[in-house]
Amino acid sequence: MEEDLLTLSTRRLLYDAVRSRPGIGAREVQRVAGTGWGETVYHLDRLTDAGLLHRERAAHQDHYFIASVPLSDRRLLRFVRSVSARHLLVALLEVPGATVPDLSERTGLSAGRLSVHLGRLLENGMLETGHRGRMRTFTVVDPARVIRLLTTYRESLSDRWVEGLLETWSELFRP
Repeated sequence: MEEDLLTLSTRRLLYDAVRSRPGIGAREVQRVAGTGWGETVYHLDRLTDAGLLHRERAAHQDHYFIASVPLSDRRLLRFVRSVSARHLLVALLEVPGATVPDLSERTGLSAGRLSVHLGRLLENGMLETGHRGRMRTFTVVDPARVIRLLTTYRESLSDRWVEGLLETWSELFRP
């Protein structure tokens, strides 16, 4: 049945867009596949109903994943699809225990934008907090998991921040 659903070229295009960019939003699927909005939504719904794709509803948009992406990865991938959230996570991997001013300086993000992303990451258990003097600090709860995810999905998340982190990480842990 899976093959039957994917024999339609439009569905195959949409499925491949999601497979190559897990956590992608519907508008980005449409842009990547070059399809019309109604056509995109219709076929994404059919693929979701058939269990080939998972749709994760977030605050402002839906994120799509092929069925084989583990639930634990899906939650984190929803966040790292955002360039700002991805840069924040990379900065926290590079400097655990950073404060908001540290993070603002490293990422170029405003305190307000950092607050939104930090709040979402804390809410979902991806960060823990501490204190350095009167300043609140932030640390990634499971850095190895985040690095594994960035490595696994490197092609679809690649930017200079991720590449720099993974290059440094692979140098540190080379046998």
